[in-house]
Amino acid sequence: MIPCVQLMFVLKQFLKALVLPPLVWMFLLLVVLIWWRRRWARRLLFVTFCLIVVLHSGICGYLLRYPLESRYPPLLEPTKAGPYDAIVVLTASTIPAGGLIPFPSIDEGMFRRLEEAWRLYRIQAKPIVISGGHVNPFTPDQDENKIARDYLIGWGVPTVDVLGEAQSRDTFESAVNVARLLREKGWKRYLLVTSAVHMPRSMLAFASRTPEPIPAPGDFTVGKRDLTVLDIFPTEHAARGVVASVHEYLGLVNYYWRARFSND
Repeated sequence: MIPCVQLMFVLKQFLKALVLPPLVWMFLLLVVLIWWRRRWARRLLFVTFCLIVVLHSGICGYLLRYPLESRYPPLLEPTKAGPYDAIVVLTASTIPAGGLIPFPSIDEGMFRRLEEAWRLYRIQAKPIVISGGHVNPFTPDQDENKIARDYLIGWGVPTVDVLGEAQSRDTFESAVNVARLLREKGWKRYLLVTSAVHMPRSMLAFASRTPEPIPAPGDFTVGKRDLTVLDIFPTEHAARGVVASVHEYLGLVNYYWRARFSND
């Protein structure tokens, strides 16, 4: 690993933590506390309070998430998508064994991505590539990619049909590394499986570096919406969705720049 590249990745993780909630709210409240005697500081407190209430509400979460998840429809009948050579699945969070956790597991998003890949495999058996590795630069590698592969194998996918690409730390690196793997195998078209909210960013990266992806989103979360008065109040569930959606929009901006100007 080139030290400069590693440093840029670490800086990106810090920057992401700074601009996403809750740290951004804590920073604004700290500014208010330091300059409380100024009139603009009291106004900033009011604005911060309003932003927290509005941006963590169910209504705002729906408005932010719907454009992302509706961009690509589910691939219900992959046989109609034309011939393809592989199924590429992007990893989400895995949970290594340790502490009170007796055995490795995966989070809901990763489970639903693998579930979609398994459904597609049963319709038309093609090799499944699990792309994504260790992300946190401050913790040891726990072989997270293998945890995801083991789930598919446990569900009945033959070991020979489950391939791992564990070097990537983000989606753009996955696009670069998967392109190399596909060239080595002589494969071209492939189904790209990830969460629906993550698909626009993934397609931007993969289309620029790994041509001929076929979007096959899973893990949809936006269902029929019957708004109630409770949706105007902030909730933990809505806050998580808003943070994830804002992360995707920022990622789209970042990947658009990388696709056009990066030499990755």
